[in-house]
Amino acid sequence: MTYKIFVLAAFLLLINNILFAQKKIYTLEDVWQKTLQYPSVSAKKELVEQHLLNKKLVQQQTFPEVHAQAQQSYGSYQTMPGSFFPLLGLYNSSGSNKNGAAAGSGANLYASAVLQWNFMQFGRIKKNIEVADAAIQLSKADQSQEAFKLQSTATRYYFAALQSAALLTILKSDAQRLADLLDLLKMQSDAGLRPSADTLLIKSAFLQAKNRINDQEASLETSLLQLASLTGEDADNISIDTSLYHRFNSDENFTQNSLQNHPYLNYLNAAVDYSNAQLEAVKKEVYPSIGLLAGTGIRGSGIDAAGNVNKNLSAPWNNNVGSYLIGVGVTWNLSSLYQNKTKQKIAGHEIASAKANYAASQLQLNTLYASALASWKQQCQKLKDAQIAFKSSQEAYDLYTVRYESGLINLIELLQLQKSLQDAESNYVNAIASYWNELIDLSEAIGKPSLLLNAIKP
Repeated sequence: MTYKIFVLAAFLLLINNILFAQKKIYTLEDVWQKTLQYPSVSAKKELVEQHLLNKKLVQQQTFPEVHAQAQQSYGSYQTMPGSFFPLLGLYNSSGSNKNGAAAGSGANLYASAVLQWNFMQFGRIKKNIEVADAAIQLSKADQSQEAFKLQSTATRYYFAALQSAALLTILKSDAQRLADLLDLLKMQSDAGLRPSADTLLIKSAFLQAKNRINDQEASLETSLLQLASLTGEDADNISIDTSLYHRFNSDENFTQNSLQNHPYLNYLNAAVDYSNAQLEAVKKEVYPSIGLLAGTGIRGSGIDAAGNVNKNLSAPWNNNVGSYLIGVGVTWNLSSLYQNKTKQKIAGHEIASAKANYAASQLQLNTLYASALASWKQQCQKLKDAQIAFKSSQEAYDLYTVRYESGLINLIELLQLQKSLQDAESNYVNAIASYWNELIDLSEAIGKPSLLLNAIKP
């Protein structure tokens, strides 16, 4: 029984280790989706929600406003025909005009409700709603731009990790070749066919290769940490699809027209629209407001019509009078007629500045696009040359390895060929990295990350 429990526990421990040892392989699309949860994108999203609520506030300005207030107080009144409470909106409370030994204090009551509805504002609310809509679009464009920036950064981290993984692979292959040679030399040295110095030379080269592997593993770990910082995942749980590094399927015909949908240009265009909406809203500020005013109120006092005083707090409720008022009012800030001209000039300069920023950025992106496209095309040819050089070096090394094993060349010559193969491998991997970096530059210039997905599709 004890043996069965032990076996079961060992089995569960093994399964647990296997499950926790598994790493999720993140595709480039997975990484992009994770970056959308980055705090800076969430902050931009909250600003969008804020502007949506601001629009609701502007729309609610079309509703009438209702104010209500009530107060019951106790204070002096004797020979004070003008005594009052210094609070806005309250009626004056007059005291008794009779002298005598009557009480010098009493209770007062006041309650009112006022309705104000500016039903005609000559398009101001409509223009303010348009400003709110423009602010919403501007904040959405800002959110898209932030997501695009993070996707571009994550893409560079992703391909930097792929480059590190590819370099690590060739370093391990190089170390494996040296290990195989070391085993061969040991056997030949033991048989007296090779000098012991050859074994020491290969062993030194093998140890140096292991050191380069350690350095490259550290570089790969750094790249994964950078990638994890944007995805919010633990670097120990992240793995990447290294097979896509050697996919070169990009045959898309790029056109300059696609620059019009660049996220940065969309943001600047939204800024121009927002400035235009503000100018139109400023123009409407010169018009008056026509509104409906209505109010009702009740006031009471402890002093009756004969001038007698009742000091009870409930007395005003028995001695009160109600009133109401309704009318249409016009409010017009005449001083704004002159100030509005200055405001319009300020808004006009803001529009001109926003348009200039758009034009300048468009020129910069056109130049960046042309440069990136030319560099990418040149890098495509360099990649083909590096691939041919790598294959040639690999074939030459394989042939000379056979010649070395047959005793036709010495170890120094073979190590030189091995170093040539290693350089060709490194150049090929770096050429691939340059290819992807140029393609990333091109995608950033166009504002279209999806072209990378077309390039790495199986």
